[in-house]
Amino acid sequence: MAIDDQTTTNRRSQPFAEGIRDRVSPVGVRSAKIVAMRRGAVLILTLSAALVTALVAALRAGVMPLGVRGEWEWLPVLFPANPRDIGLAVAAVAVYAGFVGRVRAALDGRVTRWKESVAVLALLAASITTQAVVPCGAPVGYGLAKWAIVLHEKGSTGYFLVARNEVHDLRRFLAEYPRWIARRDALHIGTHPPGLIVVEAVLLRFFQGAPAASRIVESYTPESVALAFRLFDGPSPLSHADRATIAVTGMLTLLCCAATVVPLYLLARASLPAPSAWTTAALWPLVPSAVLFQPTADTAFPLLSASALALAAHSGRLSRRGGGLASVVGGMVLGVAMQFTLGFLAVGLVVAIILGTARGKSRDERLALIAATGIGFVSLTALVWVSTTANPFETWWWNLINHARFYDQFPRSYLPWAVANPVELAVGLGLPVAVWTVVGLVSGRGAPTVGPASAVVLVLLTISGKNLSEVGRLWLPMMPALLVAAGHGFNRLHAGPKSLAATTALLGAQTLALQATIQVVYPF
Repeated sequence: MAIDDQTTTNRRSQPFAEGIRDRVSPVGVRSAKIVAMRRGAVLILTLSAALVTALVAALRAGVMPLGVRGEWEWLPVLFPANPRDIGLAVAAVAVYAGFVGRVRAALDGRVTRWKESVAVLALLAASITTQAVVPCGAPVGYGLAKWAIVLHEKGSTGYFLVARNEVHDLRRFLAEYPRWIARRDALHIGTHPPGLIVVEAVLLRFFQGAPAASRIVESYTPESVALAFRLFDGPSPLSHADRATIAVTGMLTLLCCAATVVPLYLLARASLPAPSAWTTAALWPLVPSAVLFQPTADTAFPLLSASALALAAHSGRLSRRGGGLASVVGGMVLGVAMQFTLGFLAVGLVVAIILGTARGKSRDERLALIAATGIGFVSLTALVWVSTTANPFETWWWNLINHARFYDQFPRSYLPWAVANPVELAVGLGLPVAVWTVVGLVSGRGAPTVGPASAVVLVLLTISGKNLSEVGRLWLPMMPALLVAAGHGFNRLHAGPKSLAATTALLGAQTLALQATIQVVYPF
């Protein structure tokens, strides 16, 4: 009887035990997977540290190719940075790495809209501060002093000189721009629409009419920039309005670049949870290209590209009316961007791919979103046409013709640059970020369209031969999309605050080494 009772009890308890095992087993398996993924994150960080160390050693030894010999090479700096300045920049990187780790940990709990907003605003402030302080670690003349040198010299950009010397009547200048641009060279001026010249002309006219404002700007100009201005105090010294215009241009460029973290967060948030989206945006302030190429306008363009991509990514998740409105606004952003550079043609292609592959939308709905983007773009372009009386399409045509002449004047060997482009992109993006980007792209599950689409477009650009050399600068508008793939890499491997802090520190170390070794926008 006792044996029968025991047998009955065992039989009754067997389903209960199996139920417990069924519930516990998946949890155990999931925990084991998470542990394995976190070990993967450690391997990624180890690989990143090895790559950064190897890059720095190769740069210091002078064995790292800086381009293709005889065609285009970035020049090395001629003298070392001040140890005190390097210490300040290192401290800025360390503080920023600690900051991102702490905030990322705070986002691991319950996340509210208020908490997200505060985190993004804090990131914006930290981004501005970091991008203003880190350049101090460069040799004298290569930090913020580049504002005065790069923006003034024709060899680097030339937009300020055109605005000062040739734009006497802005409306007339814009009306005649298509014919004027047809006679320009194949460098910066000849290959760009008038947007950058307009910005310089407006700022210059404002400060010429407001001497008090010029003096205020000069009083708040960084000391290194003020010292650089004295280089031009020769037979034809810069006026107070000239100095104020150049200083404000540098400030605005830095602010636009640093502010990219906001639309980048929104772009990542379309496909990632808040902690991983914040991780994505937190990588941007120390991306080497975003720091080294200041104050060229290329560093401001990611603000527009990230905004257009974010609107496209969210339009596929909104209602028909909301998605249509977001697409129209996104098209208008692209229209504004195209008044500055034709580089946004590639961004527009990525936007079209995002909308054309939007999940949960029918084919007709996807086509409607693409059409809405086109309506926004055409509307903005038509507004520019009417207000300036200049045909933007004619301007763009001449820009393309001038760009085509570039490779006639400065030949590039196809195969060497097809190999060099991905390497320069990885270095410009930051080797630690590049590794996480590859993880995000190959992980597959949950990866957004934006990362793979951008990678495909960049491959096509390289294969087509349209961008051979200087991709670290020219591809800056595409880098926010690649950072989203990096965010998915973090998310895939369950990499947390410590991984983010370590990645940021490695990224900062690479940026500091590059700016102390290579000159990328100095007019030689």
